Amino acid sequence: MRLIEVWTQKTWTPVCKLSPTMEPAYSLQDSCAHCGTPFIPSMNGDKFCCSGCEFVFDLIHAEGLDRYYELKSANPPACPLPVQTSTSKYEHLDDPSLVEKTSDDGLGIRFYLEGLNCTACLWLLEKLPSFCADAASARIDLSTSTIEVRRIPGGSFAEIARTLNRFGYRPHPLRDSESSLELQTRERRRDLIRIGIAGAATGNLMILAVSLYGGASGELATQFRWLALALATPVLTYCAWPFYLNAWTSFASRRLNIDVPIVAAILAGIAASVWGLVVGNDTVYFDSLSMLVFLLLSSRFALKGIQTRQKMTTNLEDELLLSEVERINPDGSREFVSSLSLREHDRITIESGTVIPADGVVLSGFGSVNAAVLTGESIPVAVQTGSRVEAGCINVAGEWVLEVEKTAANSRLASILRETEKAAENKSRIVQVSDRVSQYFIYVVFAFATATLLYFFVRQDFQEGLSRALALIIVTCPCVFGVAIPLSMSFAIRGAARRGIIIKDADAVERLWRTRTIYFDKTGTLTTGEMSVLNLRYETRFDLGIAYALEKDQTHPVARALRRHLTDQDVPEIEVTDIELIRLGGIRGQAYGIGYELKPIDTLSNPPTDQREIRTAYGLFCDDSLGREKMILSFEMVDQIRPEATELLKWLRQRHYSLKIISGDRRHAVENTASRLSFSSSDVIYEATAETKSETLRNSHEPAIMVGDGANDAAALANANLGIAVCGSLDTSLRAADIYLSRPQLTSIRDLIMIARSARQAIYRNLLFSASFNIVSGSLAITGLMNPLWAAVLMPMSSVIVLLSSIWTSKRDLR
Repeated sequence: MRLIEVWTQKTWTPVCKLSPTMEPAYSLQDSCAHCGTPFIPSMNGDKFCCSGCEFVFDLIHAEGLDRYYELKSANPPACPLPVQTSTSKYEHLDDPSLVEKTSDDGLGIRFYLEGLNCTACLWLLEKLPSFCADAASARIDLSTSTIEVRRIPGGSFAEIARTLNRFGYRPHPLRDSESSLELQTRERRRDLIRIGIAGAATGNLMILAVSLYGGASGELATQFRWLALALATPVLTYCAWPFYLNAWTSFASRRLNIDVPIVAAILAGIAASVWGLVVGNDTVYFDSLSMLVFLLLSSRFALKGIQTRQKMTTNLEDELLLSEVERINPDGSREFVSSLSLREHDRITIESGTVIPADGVVLSGFGSVNAAVLTGESIPVAVQTGSRVEAGCINVAGEWVLEVEKTAANSRLASILRETEKAAENKSRIVQVSDRVSQYFIYVVFAFATATLLYFFVRQDFQEGLSRALALIIVTCPCVFGVAIPLSMSFAIRGAARRGIIIKDADAVERLWRTRTIYFDKTGTLTTGEMSVLNLRYETRFDLGIAYALEKDQTHPVARALRRHLTDQDVPEIEVTDIELIRLGGIRGQAYGIGYELKPIDTLSNPPTDQREIRTAYGLFCDDSLGREKMILSFEMVDQIRPEATELLKWLRQRHYSLKIISGDRRHAVENTASRLSFSSSDVIYEATAETKSETLRNSHEPAIMVGDGANDAAALANANLGIAVCGSLDTSLRAADIYLSRPQLTSIRDLIMIARSARQAIYRNLLFSASFNIVSGSLAITGLMNPLWAAVLMPMSSVIVLLSSIWTSKRDLR
């Protein structure tokens, strides 16, 4: 199942659909009544994939727009929804001069959102195009509290901003990442001011409480209580405002979040305290309520800081390009600096064996670079003074000085990886399920708290009931569902990136847990793919020209090797037409009215002496005067088994993976490779076309992983349950595969599996801890053995433990 964006006449509409050529990874029982997305229904027979869809569905029917669904079925463009036009706020966002400054193409703007605090907010914002007809798409980054919005042609950014503001998220248009950091800093400063005010007021309230609990009575006690009200007022209004705002947003979207029961408890405490103050009894809780607000603000501030630091540590391009480089200063001095500190026009030295950290031009020196990560071509390319090189390439020979033209963040590699990061934000199945579980969890907690309060109210002990209900609401937290699980997935993706493994989306990590069958392509996967030509025999140079013309535009390793071999020879230029691939390997074409075929043959001149060598013979054929096929040219391709292939396959077999080879090469070459790598004959498929590979992976009885070339095995990679590309260009590979190995060592697959398993262990460990903690602490709260203040202390501690567990797992994986 893949999330794709379908272009309609007016908008990009997110559609989640199951390809007719793909087998579902799990059973889907129902589809959403609003968006049609397949989802796993709960036991109560929900008709919606999420609460956001349910809200939009109800909104459409409440406004009498039932015809929306008829029009949606008959005509793909979405029918515009009614919008608020009573305010002129945000009209400046449609000013052409502002749009020019904040948008690259006039259709997309990035906003910083105040009030975006948790994954629960994403449900509503991901449905923005359904709420606002001017919005084409919306992509949220929780770590930076930003949303990237694209409008339809002619759409209004002002209307989009008003829609965001209506649901409690104040938008600020951004021009660059520094603006986002400045606004985040400003919001953190406001949070600190709230914490400071709450802390100061609560401290003074505690002094008054000591006097009241110590026996103060009469007029003095009454004055102390009124003074407590005055001190608590800024805490319970300004400082607690984020809780009220989140609760109101929850009501607006008709879904319950954790702040709703907290606000209900605070309001109940305020009401009871004011009533006690008026009638003159002792039921005054201003000190406890202020302490509660202070502790909640402090814990959320700390937790948000941990999340932000961990998610914003680096981007994927930083993971690949982070290194220490020698910078040449204008005065000629040299210093070692981080590659992330480079700026345009900086001069750096590039030593042999290092990854180039930025796009630039060679100022002096010469050498050669491997640009396989960007081009898919593993043969080094010579560079000299004036040559331009790109970030991500590897300097394989020589030492030279590079002038930075584009830093890592602005390089071509970064633009490709940013698209990958956007795809990686898509929720995996376990994250989607956890979002739904967290919602039900909040409902259950709220129900128990309400029942506890009512029970003691009937027994005329409202104060005790309020204390227990408040403690229950505070101490139970769905943090593990809303934060720890997505964070574990994020850590897995970034941990893989540090090893040169690019994961396109979080769902790929989860699929890696469940899949136990792996198909390997042979050429370029189990073998190095760095072929060389031996024993070339031909009749005339015209025959060489035919062979070169047939293969000059092909991407297969055989074609690349043959082109390299013939480049140094005097090959005539010949025009060959009607070029097409042969089903069982090879290529054919027409020249001067004669048909030519270049294809594998079964005859080797001499058997290889090196046990790692894999040889395949090829011949160029044409029809003779009698119409018979005649071989006019022959050669052998020599490839070698990767040194680490045997080690990896042994490791996988020890863990009971089912391993198979699927290759388009001739039988003898594939079986020769299989025998050397201990594959049984039943696990080998040879002479497989691209269509055969794709069909095999699509119809596999068990979910299967395909490991192959990002270009030549594109169809098989796309139709496998999980596609891993081990060579080819990055952008081409990630269009077909789910995972890309930028370092062509097969041992990266072992690292990948270990990272995925560690993420799963962290999630299960956090689930077990959270369930145990909530059961025990909830029981203590209901039975009166835990008061609200202790609950406010323990709740953030449990959340921190869950977060540290995820962080510890990710750090352990990097060792």
